[in-house]
Amino acid sequence: MNRMVGLWAHPRSRSTVLERVFIERGDFEVFHEPFAHMAFSEDSAIPSDEWDHSFPTTYQGIRQHLLKAQERANVFHKDMCYHCLDDLKVDSDFLARQHNIFIIREPASSIVSHHRVHPGMPLQAIGHKALYEIFCVVTKLSGRMPYVINADDLAAEPERVIRKLCDYLQIEFLPQAMTWKRECPPQWKTWRSWHVAAEKSERIVLSDTPQRHELDLSPTLKALYEYHRPFYERMNEFCQ
Repeated sequence: MNRMVGLWAHPRSRSTVLERVFIERGDFEVFHEPFAHMAFSEDSAIPSDEWDHSFPTTYQGIRQHLLKAQERANVFHKDMCYHCLDDLKVDSDFLARQHNIFIIREPASSIVSHHRVHPGMPLQAIGHKALYEIFCVVTKLSGRMPYVINADDLAAEPERVIRKLCDYLQIEFLPQAMTWKRECPPQWKTWRSWHVAAEKSERIVLSDTPQRHELDLSPTLKALYEYHRPFYERMNEFCQ
């Protein structure tokens, strides 16, 4: 049976560049934030680009779309838990059908980066709390701690982190998947403005970290940080 890998993330967690490795592998059909189609439309306040009107817009429709794809190929999908939190929390069957992996990034960096793209971001869109809730659901469902990647480790030592992930997933490490052409994969076109750096990249690199002083100077961003930081810290204890 074909496998499914679900990468659960929060915004600005370097999850897209990890997804790019799976695009380059060529042995997975890759879906980029499919559940965003139930959370947003082209009329939503969140910045978007070329909207795919052919994609399902309900949780059940998107779920079925992924499972149908699994019938013909290995599937990798990356998404934000806050897009589909209430439905996903109670869908143990869907979670049990896949390898659930998680990526986290220190919230000071992810919040400042998020704010630069979408200054009007609401509290839940920071995403650490929703990610932690699904982490707990998967832990209870599987009876063991899920696989967690720290984005700073990924950026600092990409080959080591990807090799270790491949070992966990029991798939071959493909060195050629660690580099790519500067281009926008078709999967990213709806959210292209969010992935400018990833589109211009040729490999995973340790990029400039957003400056912490931007967070400290803004009471709003500082409040978002204080709210989400505990959830990051809990998950960070289990990073591989």
